[in-house]
Parts: sequence; structure tokens; C-alpha cells
Amino acid sequence: MKTFKVLAAVVALGSSISAHAYQINDEYVGSKDHGYGDVIGDVSKFDVKGIDVSVSGTVLTVDVYTNFVNNVGIFNNNVTSTTLSQKKGIAFGDLFLSSSWNPYGDADTGYKEDRHRTGTKWTYGFSLDDRWSSTGGEGALYELNGATNYENAYLSNDYINGRYATYRHGQEVAVKTDSATVTSVGSGSWLVDTVNGKVSFTFDIAGTDLVKGDEIAFHWGMTCGNDTIEGKVPFSVPEPGALALMGLGLAAVGLRRRKQAA
Repeated sequence: MKTFKVLAAVVALGSSISAHAYQINDEYVGSKDHGYGDVIGDVSKFDVKGIDVSVSGTVLTVDVYTNFVNNVGIFNNNVTSTTLSQKKGIAFGDLFLSSSWNPYGDADTGYKEDRHRTGTKWTYGFSLDDRWSSTGGEGALYELNGATNYENAYLSNDYINGRYATYRHGQEVAVKTDSATVTSVGSGSWLVDTVNGKVSFTFDIAGTDLVKGDEIAFHWGMTCGNDTIEGKVPFSVPEPGALALMGLGLAAVGLRRRKQAA
């Protein structure tokens, strides 16, 4: 069962949440676990614990808590394919989003049959400027217009050389920014926080279809997919009228206090 916390007023989703009470707990396994279950390989290197999301207007901040923040670039000699970049080593994946979450399979088994060809069709992706960075950088939000996830995303298979490694196959890990089916719709930033064990993505979803729904689904994993997390959180943007009324109310309170002080 997923754990959600919704805060009141303008901030729709909680940011002041215990580090152990995530809005999305990592209960998703995904396909090709090779018998390992949730985490393939060393838990201390790859485990994803959960996701917290906070909202300010239409700006999202998505915090992914994972042990991988201290391990970017590992296995740089014999694992990562060089077809996408001359850099080597396992890297941070991009963040995928959709207005609904439709995983394939059974929650009791961690949706072990879910992969890019089944389950959720991801409609947006936040792409990192340098996924091998240990500190963070800039990013861009893309609308994913292709009919399938593979038209819009590189998979773990594209980054990992399977002759030398065991990894989770078929997972969307990076936006195909060079594809004709993806369109840049915004920008943002990302930050690696090794003290608190999280990687944070911040970007504006104004003007996207994501603001039209009542929930947002997320998908994230490092480029090998050794641990992947999926889930959804409730979402709402305050109506302009509601914000105006709130502003008038606060102004009235301030005016009354000034009169009382006089």
C-alpha cells in the first residue's frame, strides 16, 4: 500500500514529511529481477527508498531517496555501453511522469511483468544535462509524443553491456532528446544531496497536461535499473479565484489589525 500525505492551502503536497514516511514507498520491482527481487546487486549501492513531492503553484520538487547518490559512476570499466556517451559508469536516470499510473501485473509481486512495453505510457520526462554529475545541474522537461515508451525513451538495455553484468531489463531510464517524438516544454534544475541521501528535481509543469489531472505518476531508476521506483501522488493546483480570495482575506486581516493597533 502506498503512503500519501497531503498538506493544506497553497502547498498541495507535503514537503515537511519524515524521511521514513515517503509519499511513494518503493514497492515496485519491475521486470527481469533475475531472482533478486526489489534490488539487483548491492543494496547499499542501488536501493531506492521512496519519493516525496512538494508543489508551489505549478512548480514541482521531486525528491528521490536512494543509496545511489553516493555511487554514481560505479562499474565504469566493463558495464556501461558507450553507444550513448563516451562517459562510462552507471549514472542517474531521468524522471518520467504521467497523469495516471497503470502498472502491469500484480501489486503483491511488485508488478514483476511491468516494463516499457507494458503498463504506464509516460507522457513527460525531465532530462538531466550531465547524468554522471555527482552534484547536479540543469535539466529540461520534454513532452513525449511517441505512441510507445520506446519511441520516447532509452532503456537500461541501451546503457548496460549485458555480457558483463546482471541488471533489470526493459526499464525507461532516459529521455530520447534526439527523437522527433519528443518536444522540449520547459526547464529546471536537479541537485544531488549526499547528506540526506536524495536526488532532487525541480521544474515547472505550467502549460502541460499534467496540471489538468488529479494525480501525477512518477518513474525513476539509475541507468542500470537495478532498483526502479514507480507510483503516484494526488495533485491539485489552486484555482486563480481561490488564490485571489485568499489574498483578499489576508489583506482584510492585515487591515483589521492595523485599525486595532491605531
